[in-house]
Amino acid sequence: MRRDAPRVAAVVLAVGLALAGCASGTPEQDAAPEGPNGYTLSASFDDGSMLWWDGGDESGLTDLILEDEGGRMFASCLGRGPLLCVGGTDEARGALVIGPAGAERAVMHWYGTDVELVRGEQTPDDAPPVFAGVMPPVGAEGSYSVEVFDAAGAVVMTQ
Repeated sequence: MRRDAPRVAAVVLAVGLALAGCASGTPEQDAAPEGPNGYTLSASFDDGSMLWWDGGDESGLTDLILEDEGGRMFASCLGRGPLLCVGGTDEARGALVIGPAGAERAVMHWYGTDVELVRGEQTPDDAPPVFAGVMPPVGAEGSYSVEVFDAAGAVVMTQ
């Protein structure tokens, strides 16, 4: 029995390590992304960007922040809406919309390219609808505008 003890210990150790490797991930991987203090994650994008939302209880203002995958803000918007905010740099440019009540969908017409904006979630029912998108590189010519639509497809905001 004594000569089998090292083998048994090795097997127990190997099984323990194998089971540890089957765990659901490290705490860093399992943790939800953390945004600015008090903000709620409202939407995520394929490029890793994140839309953060906060609403002022006393002021009634909606505050939106668009961050890149590294947690750096590149666009923000603060207001009561309806409102379009565009910000960023040549590397990352974002469009943020605080829409009117009843808005369901938004399309940014960006230098000849139509970009469907993502509707933010995780906002209170009485908060205005919000939309955001990461814009492609600016075209050589043209400009930008936004159209916001209600559930029936009627335009409820342009800017």
